[in-house]
Amino acid sequence: MKKIKSTLLALALLNSLLAATDVTAQQALTGVKHQSYAVVVLPPTGGGSNTLLPGYLFFAPLTPGGTAGVLSDTSTPGVSSSYTWTAGRKVTLQPLPQLPGLSGTNTWLNRINVWGLSAGYGTRLDGTGASFDQATLWLPNGRVFPLQAPAGAQSHAVWVNDFGQASGWIAPDSIDDGCSFGINFQSQAVMWQFGVPRSLGTLGGTNSSAAFINDRGQVTGNSQTSDVPDSITGCPPFDPFVWQNGKMTDINPGNFGGAQGDINFLSNAGHAVGFGTLTGELSFHAFMWKGGTLTDLSTTGSLGGGVDIAFNVSERGHTVGISTTPAGTVLAVLWRDGTFTSLSSLTAEGDDNSEPFRINSRDQVVGASFSSATGAEHAFIWENGQMTDLNALIPAGAGLLLLSANWIDDDGVIAALAAVTAGPDTGTERAVLLFPTGRWEDDAGTRSAVAPRAAMIAGPSQAAASAATPRALSRTPDGRVNPLLLHPFSPAKLLGKAP
Repeated sequence: MKKIKSTLLALALLNSLLAATDVTAQQALTGVKHQSYAVVVLPPTGGGSNTLLPGYLFFAPLTPGGTAGVLSDTSTPGVSSSYTWTAGRKVTLQPLPQLPGLSGTNTWLNRINVWGLSAGYGTRLDGTGASFDQATLWLPNGRVFPLQAPAGAQSHAVWVNDFGQASGWIAPDSIDDGCSFGINFQSQAVMWQFGVPRSLGTLGGTNSSAAFINDRGQVTGNSQTSDVPDSITGCPPFDPFVWQNGKMTDINPGNFGGAQGDINFLSNAGHAVGFGTLTGELSFHAFMWKGGTLTDLSTTGSLGGGVDIAFNVSERGHTVGISTTPAGTVLAVLWRDGTFTSLSSLTAEGDDNSEPFRINSRDQVVGASFSSATGAEHAFIWENGQMTDLNALIPAGAGLLLLSANWIDDDGVIAALAAVTAGPDTGTERAVLLFPTGRWEDDAGTRSAVAPRAAMIAGPSQAAASAATPRALSRTPDGRVNPLLLHPFSPAKLLGKAP
C-alpha cells in the first residue's frame, strides 16, 4: 500500500546557494510554463554526514516566513540534533536538561508555528541505553521548554498552532501495549496550553492519540472505540476524531465498515482528511470531514485498486492522496470540487508509482515519483495539469538528485530531500529548500516570485535586519496580531517558565 522508503526518512544538509536558470529544458520540451528554482542546501552538524527534514507524517516543518526545521547527524554515533534555518541563520535546538541518571541526547522537531515556536520531543538515555521521550517546545532562540507530563511518562508533541497550543500524546504509566498509538505504551490524547496538559479522553477504548491542532483550537487524532480486539487485526478498533469545545467526536463511526481509521491532516479552515477501512480490512476509502459533514472521497473517484487514502488538504478543501490501480501500482490523485484527477507519475523517467505529500492554496502538489522495478525516486511538482520532475527545474550543475518534495507553502517555496551526486559528500543526503526565481502562472494569472524569494534566501545580516522590523514581530503574514503580544509578559512566562 505504501512505499515511502528509508530514503524519504534520511534527508540531509550542506549550506550552499546555487544560482538557477530562468529557462529550463522542461519548459522547452513541453510548452508548460514552470518557475525555476534556486537551491539552498542545508548543512549537517558537528561532523555528521546526513540531514533530514523531520516532521509528522513527512510534513516538513516549514513556515510561511521561510523558517525550516532540520534533523542532522552529529559526530556522535546514534545522536542527532535538530535546528531551525531562516535566511542563512541557523539556531540549534537545546536538548532536554540532564536529570539524575538520565542525559539529554536527541531532539526531534515536528512542527514550527508562524512565530518560530517549535514542537516535538527530546530523548534522554539512562545508563543501560534505554531511551525516554518527553514532549517539548523550543523558543525561536532554541531554548528548550519540556512540556508537563507525569514523572516517568513518555510523551510527544506532534503539532503546534499559531497560538502556542500543542497537541500530542502522553503514555502516563509506561504500560506495554502493542495496540497503542504511542511507542508501544498505552497512550492518551492531550493538548498543552501554556505548557499544561489537558486530557482529551477517548471514544470508548483505552488508547487515544492527538495529531493536529489548528488555529481554531480543533484537535484531530484517533482513538480506540472499545477494548475488544477485532478478529482480523487482533487489536481493538479505532476511529478518527475531532475534539472541539471540550468534546471528542467520532467523525467516521465504524469507519466504512472496517475496524481502522485515521487522520492524516487538519487545515486551519477545519478540513480533516484521512482514511477508513472497509469490511475485511483489505480496502480503504479516503474521506474529508468539515463542520460535522463527512464526505467519502472514494465515491467521487478511484483508480479501482481498492485502496484510497487522503494525505493532505489545502485551505480551499482540495485534497491529495493515493489510489491503487488494479495492477497494484500507487498513484497520486486529487479530489477537487467534486472531481477526481489522477496525477500520474513521471513515466519519462521510468516511474510507475507516485505519492503526494502536500498541496498548497494555488493547487501546486509536491511529492515523490518512483519505479517499482528499480526503486529510483524523483521529486515532483504537479501544476497546471501536469506532473514535472523538479530535477528539470534546478541548475544542471547543482550536484544533487531531488528524491522527494515534502512541503510547499503558498508562495511556492519547497522543502525537499536530495542525494548528493558530486563532490566529497557524494552518496550522502541533504535537506534542501527550493526558492522560485522566475515567474509562475496559476488560475489567478501571472505573479512574480523574485522579490519575496530574494528576501528569504538572504544572508544572516539581512535576515536579522528583517526580524528586527516591528511588523515582523507583531503580525502574522495575513495581518493578524501576534497573540503573544496581547499579554503583558514574555513568551517564556506564557509557558510557565522563568525568563
